[in-house]
Amino acid sequence: MKTILSFIDWYLPGYRAGGVLKAFSNQIAHLEGKYEFKVITRDTDYCETVPYEQIKSNQWNRIAPNAEAYYISADQLKIQTLNKLVAETSFDLAYVHGVYSFYFSVLPVILAKVKKVPVVIGSHGMLGKHSLAVKAKKKAIGIKLARFGGFYKNVVFHAANASEAVDIRLTIGKKARILIAEELPMKIELAPWASRIKLKGLLNLCSVARISPEKNTLYAIEVLKTCTKGEIVFDIYGPVYNEEYWNQCKNVIAELPGNVKVNYKGSIPGDKVLSMLSTYHAMFMPTNGENFGHTILESFMASTPVIISRNTPWRNLEKSKSGWDLPLEDDSTFVAAINQLIEMDQSTYEMFSKASLQYAHEFMQNNSILEQNIKLFADE
Repeated sequence: MKTILSFIDWYLPGYRAGGVLKAFSNQIAHLEGKYEFKVITRDTDYCETVPYEQIKSNQWNRIAPNAEAYYISADQLKIQTLNKLVAETSFDLAYVHGVYSFYFSVLPVILAKVKKVPVVIGSHGMLGKHSLAVKAKKKAIGIKLARFGGFYKNVVFHAANASEAVDIRLTIGKKARILIAEELPMKIELAPWASRIKLKGLLNLCSVARISPEKNTLYAIEVLKTCTKGEIVFDIYGPVYNEEYWNQCKNVIAELPGNVKVNYKGSIPGDKVLSMLSTYHAMFMPTNGENFGHTILESFMASTPVIISRNTPWRNLEKSKSGWDLPLEDDSTFVAAINQLIEMDQSTYEMFSKASLQYAHEFMQNNSILEQNIKLFADE
């Protein structure tokens, strides 16, 4: 059985890093019996400085039947540590998450090439135009240097879908080697559908994402400025990635009409997300772009419809009555969707809620996605 040495900035038991962490933990769970994983990561969560209580720093920890993780402390996070770990660890392939982190994206590629093992890079949407627009000059310089120096020669990029493959090829070059493997859902049995109260004129919305320009939190709040019908509560979950951006959000919150209330709930552990989502009428996340969108799928899994942008793989949702995917260029469409939800009575809402759960079931029963992920590492 192949052993895959993987590098990721933040991993379980953390949860603040969001989709990248979820994607990888789901993948490990589904590939039990197919591959062994050794994970090198930090011993703190995203935006945190206190090490996890559940693990032992600077040594290997068994975290799953097919996975061990080495949690590096801040004082040991240096080139010598990574070099020693790679040299002393037996593995068949390196799987690198992300493209910008020096210690967990750049250095691992160099060390794996020195050891002459295949390298797969999961870019996790980081080479899409919306991600590239954040800290644009710095990223552009880094990518140009990588291309000029042949840094990604003989490396395989993991794309979550055809759209991401296009982004990778546009950014890295026409000769980029790319394999498409859709991201896997949580490996769980879904709870049966259960009713929740939906009164006409009342609407409880939530979002689960880091507060940042990429996730478009400010846009969501601005949409609510023109929602004057009914009583709306919008609860925001996730870490504050950009304080200046969050201050802009708070300024708009102060201008909202009296029928709209916005609450910041902080970060929520990954194992609490499904139960939390099941208490809301819809998830409202007009993201600027997602290569997958794990919280969107989790919303369906919780029988909760979504109001999202068209910049995700989740499309044509109105047809299945599991939500709305709308153009960011026309914020009036978001207002219309919210008003439609406000006016929904119990029976109509239950139709949407059941359709959302059915949507999740259909996705999770697609065995071809698992086969794609098995093949991702099979031939390298």
